[in-house]
Amino acid sequence: MNRQQEIRSLVRNGLYYLTEHADEEAMNDGIDIYDIEYCLLSGTIQQSWPDEAKYEIVGVSIDGRAIGVVCRITSGSKVRIITVYEIG
Repeated sequence: MNRQQEIRSLVRNGLYYLTEHADEEAMNDGIDIYDIEYCLLSGTIQQSWPDEAKYEIVGVSIDGRAIGVVCRITSGSKVRIITVYEIG
C-alpha cells in the first residue's frame, strides 16, 4: 500500500484528527470537516517530506474550491492534519 492509499484508508476508518492550528485555518477559510475528508479521499499528494512522514494533499472541497491539506501519519497510525488552506 502506498502512502496515498494508506492516508485514504485511515481517513475512511475515521483515524484522523485536526490540530488546533488546522482547525483555526479551516474555520478562517470556510472549510469544514467534510471538505477536508473529501480532499483527503480524492486529492493527490503534491509534495512530501518522507523523513517526517508529512504530505501535502491537493484536491477540492465538496463545493469545488481548490484546497490543500498538510498532514502526517503518526506512529500510532492516525492522520494528523497539520494545516488546511484554500488555494487561489
